[in-house]
Amino acid sequence: MKTAYVVLSHRDPEQVLRLVRLLRTAGSVVLHHDDRQGALDDRALAGVERVLPPTPVAWGWASQLDALLRCLRHALDRVDFDWLVVLSGQDYPIRPLADIDAALRDGGFDGYVEGVPVAPPGWSRDAGDEFARRYFYRYRAVRPPGPALRRAVSAARPLVTLRDMPWGAVLGVRSGGPGLPVRRGSDWLTLSRRAVEVVAGAAPEVIRHYRRTVSPTESLPHTVLYADPSLRLSGDTRRFSKWVPGSLHPAVLGMDDLDAVLASGADFARKFEDPRVLDALDRVVLG
Repeated sequence: MKTAYVVLSHRDPEQVLRLVRLLRTAGSVVLHHDDRQGALDDRALAGVERVLPPTPVAWGWASQLDALLRCLRHALDRVDFDWLVVLSGQDYPIRPLADIDAALRDGGFDGYVEGVPVAPPGWSRDAGDEFARRYFYRYRAVRPPGPALRRAVSAARPLVTLRDMPWGAVLGVRSGGPGLPVRRGSDWLTLSRRAVEVVAGAAPEVIRHYRRTVSPTESLPHTVLYADPSLRLSGDTRRFSKWVPGSLHPAVLGMDDLDAVLASGADFARKFEDPRVLDALDRVVLG
């Protein structure tokens, strides 16, 4: 069985290279690295499929979806694979890659991806469901809003909504959704080649809708995959992460987390920053 790994990264070049070198021992690697915070050493990337030029990615916005779709299509065009795993530059395998491949081959599924249903928002003026506000509104970036605009938007809810992103503000207008039952889940996907083809071949109108939503990568793949009745999907992402309540991002895993990480039974974990933790994981992954 042939496995490909898509790595989407934007920081810590040395850690990204370490991950890529490990993955290359077991399969093909497609790499998209937004190099604005640190360029990679091209000499260390022999045999890696680079997606160039890199898309400057704004977290939770259309550029993140564009980068993902470019990577999936690049893999389909340039790489021979049966399974594809989407990773960040701060992910790392937590068991031998050959064992992961065997589990994918024998698992009986076409994909490991969450598919939590998202209902359309109600018509009250309260904040409503976070995910309904993400995927049933179409957003555009606006200038930093003052108190008057914020009051006006609050009075006009639920027809419009205003969100503050890490890089600026966006104004949303309620829409009917993408035309499919909306699903959501983690960015980090494990998909058969057939499932990758379904995501990469999403209908243009679905992609257009999601390019105007917030965090589109956490819904477009899930929505189109679960809308295809021919696919056998597991909601288990086969990933480990630790979350602090209220945080938008998973906690950094340290040496004190290793026992829980290794006991999880997952294939990969995130996120890592300490090389000592990766050294310990290498002893497990590489035997």
